[in-house]
Amino acid sequence: MIDLAMLFIMEFFRDMTFVLKIFILLTIISFAVNHLGKGPVSIVLIVGFAYFMLLSPYAWFFETVYVLMMLLVMGAAGILIDFFFVGGGSGGGEQSPISSGADLAKRVASGQGARARAPARGRR
Repeated sequence: MIDLAMLFIMEFFRDMTFVLKIFILLTIISFAVNHLGKGPVSIVLIVGFAYFMLLSPYAWFFETVYVLMMLLVMGAAGILIDFFFVGGGSGGGEQSPISSGADLAKRVASGQGARARAPARGRR
């Protein structure tokens, strides 16, 4: 029973490694096509990386580095998004486009007070 569970875990790990290789390969293809076009240089790079990622015994090192870099980038992006957008920030001095009830009541009261203090035009 333990051998069967270990076999399942190892096969699952191999499958996830294969999925990771395909994902990295698609990322490299997308990068090459977007930055180098569809010319011969791009095709040579794509074929070279495909050969390396699928058949090289040293590809595990680059897969690990890629996963760690993606985790780092996603973590840094999450922190920046939380800091600037979710947290609201205290700089800028702009008013929020969404008014609170107290803010709205204060503006209405100040508007009515300003009308009451203004001299009436047209009456003499």
